[in-house]
Amino acid sequence: MTFGSRRLLGCLLFAAAVACGAPRVTADAQGTQVAPNQCGRGVVVVESDYQSSNVSLLGFDGSVLSPSFASSSAASGGFALSLGGDAAPPWSSSSGSEIVILDRTPKGVLHFIDVASANPVRELPVGTGFSANPHDYLQLSEHKAYVARYDTNPNPGREPWDRGGDILLVDPVLPAVMGRIDLGAALSGEPARFTPHPSRLVRVGERVFVVLAAYAADYASATVSRLVELDPEQDSIRATILLAGLKGCDVLTASPDGGELAVACTGADLSDAPPALGASGIALVDLDQELSLKNVLSAATFGPNPVGFGLDYAGPGQLIFGSLGYFTASNSVGSLDILFRLDTASGAFSEVLRAEHSPFTLGDVRCMPACRVCFVADAERSGGSILRFPLDDAFELGAPSAIRAETKIGLPPRYLGGF
Repeated sequence: MTFGSRRLLGCLLFAAAVACGAPRVTADAQGTQVAPNQCGRGVVVVESDYQSSNVSLLGFDGSVLSPSFASSSAASGGFALSLGGDAAPPWSSSSGSEIVILDRTPKGVLHFIDVASANPVRELPVGTGFSANPHDYLQLSEHKAYVARYDTNPNPGREPWDRGGDILLVDPVLPAVMGRIDLGAALSGEPARFTPHPSRLVRVGERVFVVLAAYAADYASATVSRLVELDPEQDSIRATILLAGLKGCDVLTASPDGGELAVACTGADLSDAPPALGASGIALVDLDQELSLKNVLSAATFGPNPVGFGLDYAGPGQLIFGSLGYFTASNSVGSLDILFRLDTASGAFSEVLRAEHSPFTLGDVRCMPACRVCFVADAERSGGSILRFPLDDAFELGAPSAIRAETKIGLPPRYLGGF
């Protein structure tokens, strides 16, 4: 199953609650003046049926700061902002006076939106002549940021920096494209049909990491995924490790103490019923010295589902992640999405909750251990809500409360970021 067809499947699954592509009422754009604390200012929520999108802002206490900060049809600040149906926030929190939103495919655009006014102030196309499908954005300084371009250009050479499957260097202030980091060396020795597909970027102190899903250009197959450490001074590859047979690795997060990375991998293909689990799992990477793979937990350890796209640390050694349910060949529910809590030191795990009725409805996981809270996107509960889990001093999850970030447009929440 291709990455694009996964999104289409998600749209079909949500159709019972939200008609994909149906006309939408556009809420008025609204900013916020919330003051930051040690965790930032709040949570960025992207609701989407993969035809249209809305961006909401929540406070860490669960308050709705802006039900519609940006949407698929909004005009303000002197020019129009029209998000596509495949929009997402960066994984790293936006700071300063602006929030960045990735308009992935087919647009391939970065939107810079003022927090206080919700006015779009700049945008930067990063496709350089093709649908680059930007998956993440990491700002390193005022005039330098990295963009992970997931897709590769099948016909490069027509514009500068148009090869794709790379890390694009951009100046977010100008804004302008300044160069690229070629990731081809990370797939050295692999057949030419496999391209890097860089997905999530994570910064730990002065170190920068990106996970490579490593699909074929047509997504029909995959090779073993990689974790790459980048050199932000030289804008080059510093180190690469293979993720021990895992494939389709799109999600990466760092432990609160910066000593460990966790990588979530769905496997190469989700089209079988039940899905094959052999290449799906979680990789734990030690950062204390050089990059080293210290443990791999197969998806089969946790049950019949492949590991999903939601993953974050609730506290030291305490990982919260989701698994992807599936439909049978006769289109009945074979298994529901499950949210797990994993102790990365002992390997002990427990089930936190399940999706209510349908697979592919639990989305992003985002935790702020210092503020004792985790959030999970749930496309079903309460008509589509953000589940807010309080954390105690042992980083145990309390009972969740369901928050409707936005009710006028009515799209299901999928992605979570920070600001």
